[in-house]
Amino acid sequence: MNAEIQAPLRTPEQRLSFCDRYFTSVGARTLVARPMYREYELPVDVDKELIERPFYWMWVEATRQSVEPTVLRLAFDAEAQAREEARLNAEQPPAPFPWSLKRRVERIDFGSPLFDRILLSAARRGRIASVREGNAGGELVPWMMANGVFAYTADLNREEWFSYAICLDNLQVVDRFYERIQHRDLSGVPASDLLRHSCHTVHDAWRKLQRALADHVAAQDDGWAEEAMARLHGDLAQLSAYYESLLDELTDEERVPVLQERDRKQAALIEKSAPRIECRIHQVALVGLRVQRARP
Repeated sequence: MNAEIQAPLRTPEQRLSFCDRYFTSVGARTLVARPMYREYELPVDVDKELIERPFYWMWVEATRQSVEPTVLRLAFDAEAQAREEARLNAEQPPAPFPWSLKRRVERIDFGSPLFDRILLSAARRGRIASVREGNAGGELVPWMMANGVFAYTADLNREEWFSYAICLDNLQVVDRFYERIQHRDLSGVPASDLLRHSCHTVHDAWRKLQRALADHVAAQDDGWAEEAMARLHGDLAQLSAYYESLLDELTDEERVPVLQERDRKQAALIEKSAPRIECRIHQVALVGLRVQRARP
């Protein structure tokens, strides 16, 4: 297992950077940018994705009302949340009614419902992408990148993030590709522009990717699976022993539903705890990178 590959968005700084990129890509305006704090003004389509109020939008569309854009106030650590809530409370005039809502700062962290919806929106919008490095013009090398996870599933589960890319010029395979390009200046481009002069097709690259993923799995230590199977056999033996103790005291007619129950529980235990590896691809992207010329 490659211990150096870490799942993304584990730090507040990574989550802030992700939100900046996400909201820029969907056309939101950044109104305020302070340390570990942002305020974003949402376009209507993004508002509908992130803020759960379907009846409100039904009313707006039925009455053709014009509405003020929603502003999200997001803090990425506890210090920023306390600081900005104090600022907003100081700026806000006294409410005329005790039940008046205060402007709220939302903390963005794992487990935050809003952050979960942002991630789902990004996954839907970014499942397929086509980008190029730099501005138009210049020679590009096209790559097909696949980002996802290997899920090692048993009674104990773990995931390993991967990012593989296949060069469409020579079918070279590169691991941890996203780490190598995440700081480059990338912008959207029609896929046809990248594929026009490629030497290999996307189907060629996909077959190469499948082999690379299979080779990666085959190279892993399977000790975790052997340990999981040993635990499963032990659990099945205990389950069988329990039902055998019940059967001794039952008539043939009474045994039928008990045996059916035992078989159901055995099948459920096997489905839950039998070791298996699943490859889940979350994003496929065509990436055009500038040709790196050696300096004389």
